[in-house]
Amino acid sequence: MNEKIRNAKSTLKILGILSIVLGAFGIILGVMSVAGGGLLAGGIASGEVSSSEVDAATTATGLVLVAGIALLVSGIFSLLLGIFSVRASNDFSKIGPAYTLAIIDLILSVVGVIVNFVGTMNVSSLLDGAVGIVFSACIFWAAKTIRDNA
Repeated sequence: MNEKIRNAKSTLKILGILSIVLGAFGIILGVMSVAGGGLLAGGIASGEVSSSEVDAATTATGLVLVAGIALLVSGIFSLLLGIFSVRASNDFSKIGPAYTLAIIDLILSVVGVIVNFVGTMNVSSLLDGAVGIVFSACIFWAAKTIRDNA
């Protein structure tokens, strides 16, 4: 095995494991957010929220539920990317799904940075997006290297 393939294999495995861990955290946080939104909705429905606070509570409930679902979907995607990346680093013949998910992840990361740049122009969110792009690009590079050379 040449040095380029060995580096790509190591990169794919390490970033795949990291993606599995981050995906698991995302799933846990997404489930907690959805459950919290459900509790808020239950408080509104049962009348525990005063009538003057219903509009604000309804808005908060909707935002928490949408954010929780987005976090849950993102966590599932990261978990799948990690699983397929680790699997592909151990068996190069299974690189197809990891390569496809890496392309999708890279595209979504770039779109996310563009949306953040247009929407908020917040330095913190732009740096977060830049880290996401680098992470996605590294997984894509490793998967492409293995696909092209193995």
